[in-house]
Amino acid sequence: MGVNVLNIGSTGLQAAQIGIATTGQNISNASTPGYSEEVSQQVAAPAQGYSFGYLGHGTEVQTVVRQYNQLLSSQINSTQSASSQLSAYSNLITPLDNLVADPKAGLSPVLQSFFSSLQNLSANPSAVSSMQTAMSSAQTLVSQFQALQTQVNQSTSTVNSQISSEVTTINTDAQQLASVNQAIQIGYAAANNQPPNTLLDQRDLLINKLSQETQVSVVPEGNMYNVFIGNGQPLVMGAVANSLTTVASASNPTNLEVAFSVNGTTQPISEANLPGGTLGGTFAFRTNSLSPIQNTLGQIAIVLGSALNAQNKLGQTVSGAMGQDLFTIAAPLVNANAGNSAGAQITATIANPGALKPDNYTLSLDGGGNYTFTDTTTNTPTVFASAAAFAAAQPIDGVTYAITGAMSAGDSFSISPTAAGASGFGLTTTDPTAFASAAPISTSTASTNTGSGVMTPGSVTTGFIPANAAPPTGTTLTYTAGAPGTLTLNPSPASVMVNGVVTAQPITYTSGMTISFNNMSFSLSGTPANGDTFTVGPNTNATGDNRNVLLMNGLLTQNTMNNGTGNFQGVYAQLVNAVGNTTSQVNTMGATETSLLTAATKQQQSISGVNLDQETVNLLQYQQVYQACGKLIQVASQNFSTVLNLDGSA
Repeated sequence: MGVNVLNIGSTGLQAAQIGIATTGQNISNASTPGYSEEVSQQVAAPAQGYSFGYLGHGTEVQTVVRQYNQLLSSQINSTQSASSQLSAYSNLITPLDNLVADPKAGLSPVLQSFFSSLQNLSANPSAVSSMQTAMSSAQTLVSQFQALQTQVNQSTSTVNSQISSEVTTINTDAQQLASVNQAIQIGYAAANNQPPNTLLDQRDLLINKLSQETQVSVVPEGNMYNVFIGNGQPLVMGAVANSLTTVASASNPTNLEVAFSVNGTTQPISEANLPGGTLGGTFAFRTNSLSPIQNTLGQIAIVLGSALNAQNKLGQTVSGAMGQDLFTIAAPLVNANAGNSAGAQITATIANPGALKPDNYTLSLDGGGNYTFTDTTTNTPTVFASAAAFAAAQPIDGVTYAITGAMSAGDSFSISPTAAGASGFGLTTTDPTAFASAAPISTSTASTNTGSGVMTPGSVTTGFIPANAAPPTGTTLTYTAGAPGTLTLNPSPASVMVNGVVTAQPITYTSGMTISFNNMSFSLSGTPANGDTFTVGPNTNATGDNRNVLLMNGLLTQNTMNNGTGNFQGVYAQLVNAVGNTTSQVNTMGATETSLLTAATKQQQSISGVNLDQETVNLLQYQQVYQACGKLIQVASQNFSTVLNLDGSA
């Protein structure tokens, strides 16, 4: 029996030693990231039956396990992925939000200042100083568009750099994870299928790191994990890691995309298939904020420049010449997909700036000969049965398209009508006399008239050229009294419109009527007398004439954008509001996800974290067990010696 007691004490000593070692391991790793508390699990050794009953043979340590909850770990990874995505989005959009909404550095104050300079020019249309001020304001306006575009370009560069950095980090973590997977498999085999806790902690920590970069899902297979990213792309399969790389987007070479690298070939992964984490936040920012900001700034620049150019070309400068373009206007960007067959090209031309949208588009040809034109911003496709049908539908959203060569099935093109608008916005001249403040025509009432007929100064419309006002003496309108009275034009133009309706001559007179011909327009009112004459012709003395610059200044409040539903400042204000709302929403959601992550981490740490107070108690307990087992062995030894002494005395 003494030997049995010795064995019982010995097993207790061994169990206590393992318990003390486990407690020491916990204490020393209390601050180690990813460490899970370890617990030695003891069971009673099998008892042996005697005539008086069963007698135990001590204890044995079955295993040392982690205090670990897979459900909580998965919850942390999921919340971590969402939190990292929103954090990345916030970090990228905040600088742009501060820029576009800045009351001093934003576009709105500079836009207002430019139109104020036109207002000042209208008060002194022949003053060189007023022209110089207007030109200086125009240069400032151009510089502001360029500054905003520079920030957009910097954001684009930052996005590309961040994508490259994330891919490098993901690849590094994936390789380490595959190595740890293999080590875990070996570890189980080397220790009679006992869990290699340190390696398991390392694997969980790597998966958590990956969840910070992108969305991950884990599928156990035996003792190893298969890890998938995004919407199911295999990253780690047991001991094998697939490599990611970056490639230029086939539809937009300025953007980087993520692709799998397999056997020397790359297969791009759609941004939509890589949600979550810093990578997902970067993609979301580029698609949902950066591209719309760039497109809207470009739209404003194109419509603003086009409207000012068109109006300036309808005016007359101080030198008597017709006005010319003041601003350069960027053409739409068209990118052929990298996989297109050779031969086909597409050119895009802005036909109606006011109908432009800040959207992106694609044109593709399928195997059935259908041309699909898709607004990728709103995900709205329009299918045309042939190239002729596509051509007949133009312009589309203010842009006309010309296909050169034959597209092949599978070919596609990406079109961004306004993306280059801000970068391409510039001045065609720095000459202050380029502002055409005067109208190119003038009207007059004969001094010999006896009636009360009054003629407005007149204006011109798009398509007017100086020859339209010929002969130099102008066109004379003679009133003939009658029931009703009529007007006769000499020389007679080919076509005359009255109140927007083509009318034959002689024209029936009504007070307040608007007469238009040869791209000129004016109104007559009052009661002319028989024989009264009125003349419209070239403006030969434009000094002090501000009619055209007033029309230019009026463009600020005219709804020249989005098919007549918005003006420059209104559209920019909508942009500022949209960026601000997105920033606020992202920050609010980010704070919520951070709180959820903190709560989940605390809950997980309540199970897996090391509690030093509890470990101290455990240490004292194991120490007492060790001392008691030692005492047990001492008593058993003394008893055994007594038995031996009895045998000797006999």
